[in-house]
Amino acid sequence: MDLARVLCAAQRGDADEALQRHLTVVRREAFRRLPAEYRGAYLVDVARAYLQMGDLRGAARALVDADSVAPAEVRCRPLARTVIAEIARANPAPAGVARLATLVGLTR
Repeated sequence: MDLARVLCAAQRGDADEALQRHLTVVRREAFRRLPAEYRGAYLVDVARAYLQMGDLRGAARALVDADSVAPAEVRCRPLARTVIAEIARANPAPAGVARLATLVGLTR
């Protein structure tokens, strides 16, 4: 699976490659068979890649999807909290991310 390639591209800052590969990865049945925690963590990394591209809506969508799959990955993972905080600074913050920011204690 190209999952590792997506994550490596995101970590090295090549968000364009990460997101292109991501579109292929999520269409595969193998992705849906991964444990929820893996899919949630993966989607947090994808949110970071969207954020690197300046796509706040894409990042917000990935975070909300991650939260629906594996809430603990979003609410407890330091990277997720960082991405939530960055997106929540947008004015106005996407509704799903505003809710997540409140849930993790970043806003009131």
